[in-house]
Amino acid sequence: MKRILTTTALSLTLAFAPLALASQSAMAKTKTQKPMSAHATAVKKCNDDYREAAKKANDDYAAAVKDAKTKKGKEHSEAMRAASKAKSDALAAARTAKTDCTKTAPK
Repeated sequence: MKRILTTTALSLTLAFAPLALASQSAMAKTKTQKPMSAHATAVKKCNDDYREAAKKANDDYAAAVKDAKTKKGKEHSEAMRAASKAKSDALAAARTAKTDCTKTAPK
């Protein structure tokens, strides 16, 4: 008796599972997004700009390091120092710009 009930329950579950999943996906597709507030939009733009600036700084640093690897001795150390300083300056400027941007974002 227990085996029959278990088999029946499992069969019904497997039979109706695709219908349940289809109805859930249909409901999920009809859901609409709320429009973002002006503050959220401004903060998102600030964060995106910061991310872009940080990526550019890191890419420039990687290119400078690659170039510095071709040099030897004092030239190499000077090139590495300059690349590191340029990266830190660029990241600091990006952080400052992000802070200023979020301060001026509408409330």
